[in-house]
Amino acid sequence: MNVASLNHLWSYLQGLSLTASNQRWLGERLIEASTEHDIASEEEKKLKKLNALFGAWNGKDGERIENAIREARKADYERELVSMND
Repeated sequence: MNVASLNHLWSYLQGLSLTASNQRWLGERLIEASTEHDIASEEEKKLKKLNALFGAWNGKDGERIENAIREARKADYERELVSMND
């Protein structure tokens, strides 16, 4: 909403005959809604970052890596252990 719309809304709310408890209730609901919106925004940011990582293995490189992993799993040989003390 722009500033003019917010001012109009505020004028409307002031024109209502709200009791103190009604005003408190309305304020609490507005705060809850803004908090939920902030939490949703943080979750959306995290998901965007996570989704950006999925593209790292797209295309030919991803296929090549996937095939290398599959071939290594199929290989039926033992690897020679090399001592690291030498």
